[in-house]
Amino acid sequence: MLVRNECPGLLFEAASIQRLFLVLHDLGEFNAPQGELSVAFLPATVHTQLHADYHDNPEPTDVITFQGDAATGMAGEICVSPGFAATYVREHGGEFAEELTLYLVHGWLHLCGLDDNDPAQRRQMRQGEATCMARIRETRTVPSFQMADT
Repeated sequence: MLVRNECPGLLFEAASIQRLFLVLHDLGEFNAPQGELSVAFLPATVHTQLHADYHDNPEPTDVITFQGDAATGMAGEICVSPGFAATYVREHGGEFAEELTLYLVHGWLHLCGLDDNDPAQRRQMRQGEATCMARIRETRTVPSFQMADT
């Protein structure tokens, strides 16, 4: 697993990310991607530019996924915006670590083949997120994400 943190204020233990995805993989309920997974924590400006460049959408978003290729041993890449999570929690409440973990789960479910383009797909995605988050909480593998003042 490759974990890249380009957000100077984001603090976490890299091993906790690997534990999180091992729990998700062990669920066995989803078509987990095979190969090496890459996770990138990106500043909002970089994340939004990726969204514009690769999805022709200049709007900010919480998570972007890039499908891997089993033939090359890559499961895919999940890019998340911790700043988006911090803003969401500030405006709507909740826990920053849980919100950012939800973004990782959402990205992983995309790599598993779930989508959220229409109401039926969104329901399936939300059910998948609920299943994954319940297991993560049960196994106490929510990473201890924190945003330091920068």
